[in-house]
Amino acid sequence: MLNKPLIGKSLALKVINEALKSGADFAELYVQSKFNHSVSLAHKRVDNCSSSLVYGASIRLMEGTKCVFGYTSDLTSASLLKLASDLASSFSSGKKLELNGFDRPLIGKPKVKIYHEEKSDEEIISYLKKGEDVIYKYSPNIVDCTCGIIESDEKVEIFNSEKKHVLDRRVRTRLVCSAVASKDNIFQTGFEGPGGSLGLELLDQVDYVKLAEGVAKDAVDLLSAPECPSGKMDVIIGNSFGGVLFHEACGHPLEGTSISHNTSVFSGKLNEKIASDVVTAIDDGTISNAWGSSAYDDEGNKTTKNVLIKDGVLVNYMVDRFDGRRMNMPSTGSCRRQSYKYLPTTRMTNTYIANGKSSVEDIIKNTEFGLYCVSFSGGSVDPSTDKFNFTASKAYIVKNGKIDHLVRDATLIGYGYEVLKNIDMVGNDLKRGQGMCGAASGSIPVEVGQPTLRVKNMTVGGRGGNL
Repeated sequence: MLNKPLIGKSLALKVINEALKSGADFAELYVQSKFNHSVSLAHKRVDNCSSSLVYGASIRLMEGTKCVFGYTSDLTSASLLKLASDLASSFSSGKKLELNGFDRPLIGKPKVKIYHEEKSDEEIISYLKKGEDVIYKYSPNIVDCTCGIIESDEKVEIFNSEKKHVLDRRVRTRLVCSAVASKDNIFQTGFEGPGGSLGLELLDQVDYVKLAEGVAKDAVDLLSAPECPSGKMDVIIGNSFGGVLFHEACGHPLEGTSISHNTSVFSGKLNEKIASDVVTAIDDGTISNAWGSSAYDDEGNKTTKNVLIKDGVLVNYMVDRFDGRRMNMPSTGSCRRQSYKYLPTTRMTNTYIANGKSSVEDIIKNTEFGLYCVSFSGGSVDPSTDKFNFTASKAYIVKNGKIDHLVRDATLIGYGYEVLKNIDMVGNDLKRGQGMCGAASGSIPVEVGQPTLRVKNMTVGGRGGNL
């Protein structure tokens, strides 16, 4: 059965009632079974072919803004009831609630055409080998590559003291491809990692040979690219994974985790202008087959399309149940966690800046001098100040409204709240990219995205001299 229960309802009811015996006003039982499988080729051989199973449960209790949490991999009645009793002892109000049953289960079904068991590892290795061959043949400067696939099939079952019962199945598949090129002690990397909430039909949707060739080209081209100059300039940020800058510098500060503790620069600014008129930003966990999507979040709430910024005005935050108590706001279906071992909290799903009215050609044509960042290799943000530092692994200098030449290792430095206000052109070529986001509740799949856009007068760091 696609959505076979992981635990009996009668046991779940006993656990919830045991948890409520000493004063908690809310109790939740979360059960997870997750199958992981990965295959990778590296160093011209099969480097990994492995599977694992994550299986366990957690209990979370609340009273007002107090929260306690515990987990176990032992799903016997004795183990779960002991965990519930131990957690309940954290409360002492003496107020006892009792539940008499759960509502009809809400069921989330994956949109999958080809499940893991329908393709052999040999077929997958053959598929990946074609990409590996293309990369090594591309140039003698290629010194290494990795071609791989990551699959997961996760089932979660959630019960809570509001009679909610949810069964959700989440199937995700992602391809990865990276190449390393070297010349004169310089090493450069190309990378792509397309994926989604779907099965092995992804292999038919992605031209892996073409993808691999592009990855090899990126790595080799960057070997001869000069270092980026430094200074203040207009910066064009490309679509798709260019959205990682918004995700890190602006998305995290809009999560209830930081808003509820007043540690975000956007705390208390609902309905205020925080960005330029051309900026509309959305977090949407409902996008069909998107990498960060699911039918329900990890509290059992339906995921939503949550408009965060509308025409420059902050109109909503991302909120989970517990942070919502602190903020006096309802959940937005944004509660996520890596596994049953992590306390769930507000997290992004598929976060992007919406399409604007400018064409990419117009954005470039209207840039006298600037930097066009195509891909990013990493970065960091100080959540208390919103100051960021991002490295653009591949970028172009723009002169007189035209793309001039490739540069490498450009660094973008600034503050997220300033960038939002300095976006003056937004393109119409929205695209999303896939990645993993790490925070308090673990590493989770997310999408970032945006159209090509321009930020006025950014600080750019590089070792190619001053402008």
